[in-house]
Amino acid sequence: MRRYLPFAIIGTVFLLAIGSGLLLFRGKQSTSAPVAPVPPIVPAVSVSPVAAVSPVASASPSVQTVPAAATAPVPMPEAESLHLRGGTNAPVTIEEYGDFQCIPCSQLFPILAQVEQDYGERLRVVFRHKPLHKHEHAVLAARAAEAAGLQGRFWEMHDLLFQNSLRWTKGVDGVGPDAPPSRRLESKVLGMEIEVRDVLISYAEKLKLDIERFKTDIDSNEVKARVDADRARAD
Repeated sequence: MRRYLPFAIIGTVFLLAIGSGLLLFRGKQSTSAPVAPVPPIVPAVSVSPVAAVSPVASASPSVQTVPAAATAPVPMPEAESLHLRGGTNAPVTIEEYGDFQCIPCSQLFPILAQVEQDYGERLRVVFRHKPLHKHEHAVLAARAAEAAGLQGRFWEMHDLLFQNSLRWTKGVDGVGPDAPPSRRLESKVLGMEIEVRDVLISYAEKLKLDIERFKTDIDSNEVKARVDADRARAD
């Protein structure tokens, strides 16, 4: 047993030397390697859509929030950007390009109204103007609907124009709602613009619109541009 003791002592010393060398090597390596700074934990900041990030050069960006009182209110336009009714997220959309003086359009009106009633929020109907050149009062009628729309009553005027399409084109002193087309063409007072305009104004009165504003809007550049934009889209 004693003769193996020197070998045991030598082995133990050898293992201790190896262990000390490894510890010394790792210690030097850790002190010489660059240490990345630990980023500070910044509490989450809720930023509103009007918040702006200030471009200040600093360790952490500062967030500058505009006070709510300084935010200008967004004005709500009186006119509809698009004339639609029904469900806004409806799976089906019918987009009509219509002419208030068009007989087939007026014949479609009650059918489409029934479809709207049957399908409710599952259907969305969009109306755009397509006054045909051969219908001399169609543009004026479209402008009347848009003028009513500036007061939030587009669809009410739309319905009145289609419901009375065989009447308003004859004017105030026309030949009557039930006259045949040949008799209408013989009439010297049929469809004079001033008469048709009077009928349209009477519809505006029926809808309790601001009549003076309606008279101004029906000839305004804004209303004309809206009708022209729909015609261009249709073309």
